[in-house]
Amino acid sequence: MKNINKYILLALALAGLGQTAQARRQELLHEDVLVEKGQTVRGDVATDRSITVNGVLDGDAVSVGGASITVNGQLLGDLVAIGGSVFVPGSVNGDLASVGGPVSISGKVTGDVASVGGGVNLSGAGEIVGDISVMGGSFVKGEKAVHKGEVSSFDIGAARKVLPRVLRLARYAGNREEGVSPWMVGGFVGIGLLVFFSMLATGALLLVLPAVFFPKNVENARAVISGDMWRACGIGALMVMGFFPGMLMMLVSVLGIPLVPFALMLYAAAAVLGLSAFSVILQGRFFEGIKKTGPAGLPGKVAAGYAIMAGLMFFGKIIPFVGGVLSLIGFMLLAFGTMLGLGAAWTTRLGNQGHAAAAQPAPQQVPPPVQQ
Repeated sequence: MKNINKYILLALALAGLGQTAQARRQELLHEDVLVEKGQTVRGDVATDRSITVNGVLDGDAVSVGGASITVNGQLLGDLVAIGGSVFVPGSVNGDLASVGGPVSISGKVTGDVASVGGGVNLSGAGEIVGDISVMGGSFVKGEKAVHKGEVSSFDIGAARKVLPRVLRLARYAGNREEGVSPWMVGGFVGIGLLVFFSMLATGALLLVLPAVFFPKNVENARAVISGDMWRACGIGALMVMGFFPGMLMMLVSVLGIPLVPFALMLYAAAAVLGLSAFSVILQGRFFEGIKKTGPAGLPGKVAAGYAIMAGLMFFGKIIPFVGGVLSLIGFMLLAFGTMLGLGAAWTTRLGNQGHAAAAQPAPQQVPPPVQQ
């Protein structure tokens, strides 16, 4: 289901990109581009049709119409394909970025290769000197193929590699004075949604599980965080500071070594349960602040709270200037929520004890009345 959602989002993004590109078709070439063998073309090429380079193209090659790009000869600049397949039996001296189409390389690419929504196949005596980032697809490498860089599969690094290339080449879709064209904005939003919802689904699934199977435990931990936040914060801080010393003491003890896996699983369960409870509180404060009604069910509340933290960290990676501040806020919320959650999980014994019982002080002995 997760993979289906990813490809649906990609298809919608590409459909929107195609519609906005259609409104600006008069600013692109509307014909196939062919560089004959023995021919050298200087300058950049942008079209909504296919591009075939049998000779030498001294510039960038951009195809936005869903048609293929084939490089049998030499491309001295960058290659960007949106919606179409890419075949490189020849050589590309710059970077290669593809959105929504497969990439097949049996020649040489000197720069980085990034693909969103399609796989990368390095076959034959193919060679990639730079890094490879694949999101929504897989990387397949033949036995004789050579890759000298690093491989990142389905992570935010792929978007960070693709987006700068695509945005820098966006000038071909419109006049230089107009800046980024609408079709490129559509592609930017589509890629952003693809990455964001995939990242959201991964983390939200982990946090939603306690809310589905142990709702009472999550509610007990939430009640402790709401009713006695600073106590939970203090206990959580002690648990964080004592984690590594505690693990070290167990590792140097013969009796403690077998307990290390159990302790790690218990600690992870407490962190997930507590962060799930914190997500419920965070989304409640958020929707209360914007005066809107949030999700009704507990799993929906947990997912919404996590979406706030994940959204801040994700968009902070791609938004210039203020992005660093957004990422910092998202990370601080995640760290603070985990620490609070650990304290709440400890106080409630992993949510098995209610807030009233956890906060109830020990009964005091009342001295008998003094008789006159």
